[in-house]
This record gives sequence, C-alpha cells and structure tokens, in this order.
Amino acid sequence: MSTRGTSLIELLVVLALLSVMILAGAQLVVHSMELLGATGRAVSNPLVVHVTSRLRHDVQEAAGLQREESVWTEEPLMLIGHDGTFVSIAFEDGNLVRTQMSGFGAPPESRVILRGVTAWWWRNPVEGVVDLNITYLVNPEPERQASRDVGYGLERRQENLRFAIRGGGGGTRW
Repeated sequence: MSTRGTSLIELLVVLALLSVMILAGAQLVVHSMELLGATGRAVSNPLVVHVTSRLRHDVQEAAGLQREESVWTEEPLMLIGHDGTFVSIAFEDGNLVRTQMSGFGAPPESRVILRGVTAWWWRNPVEGVVDLNITYLVNPEPERQASRDVGYGLERRQENLRFAIRGGGGGTRW
C-alpha cells in the first residue's frame, strides 16, 4: 500500500494557477464596471435622450416621407404629417435643426435641437423604416480631461437610430 500525498511544489503550482485566474477575473470585473459606468453616463445624457426622443416622435407620428432614399444622404429629412404639416430635420452649420412648417400660411418654426454635430445621414432602407446616423462632439467626463482649455479633448460620439413610421394621427399603426 502506497500513500502518496501532494508535494509542496504541486501545491505551489496550484496556488500560482489560482492566483493568475483570480487576477484575470478581477481585471475583467473592473473593466466591466468601468464600461457599465460609461454606458450609463452616455445613456443618461439628458440632451441626447431628449433629441432621440424628439426624433422618434417626429418619425413615428409622420404619415410618410416627402422623398424616399434607400442610400445614405445628408439632405434634410422631410416628414409629412396627417394634417398637411411638414417637419424637416436638417444639418446646418454644425447644428441639427428641426423646422416645422404648417400648410396654412404660418411662418415656419425652426430651432436647433443639437449643437456640435459633425455629420448627419438618413436613409429609408425599406418602406416604413427610417435610419438616422448622427455624429456629434461632446466634452469627455471631468476625470478624463487633462486640460480645462475650451475645446480641448472633445470626443466624437455617434448615434445610430432606426425608427418605424407608424402613421400616428389616424393612420395605420402596428
């Protein structure tokens, strides 16, 4: 009968492997928490939430598009309302501008909904669907800024949105 125990070297090898696995797991957890925090800050940015909400409402409540484009374009997106109004979303001088035009001779109402826009594209890949792509500049989080100079360290962020024209206001809904 032979009694064989574990040697000190075998025990040290097992402890070294466990240490490496725990270290790798801890780094993964720390990185995941940083990524979760950054995602939470980006999602909770009230300006972007407001802009995407406004765009979603405009597209979903539209009766249709004035012009359909299956390829990406920078031209203004013209949405037709059920009551004869038009809503235009356009990229003008670094701003995303929303203009509402009523068909009753009233002057158009324009307002900037997002500043610091560097790119704007939209397309209508299939009937009833509108894809939007907006790239804009934001200041990084304070802990990531190396300088307090104006304009230093601006970051580009991109929003890719897909909305369905649901025909609000009496049209077909799904």
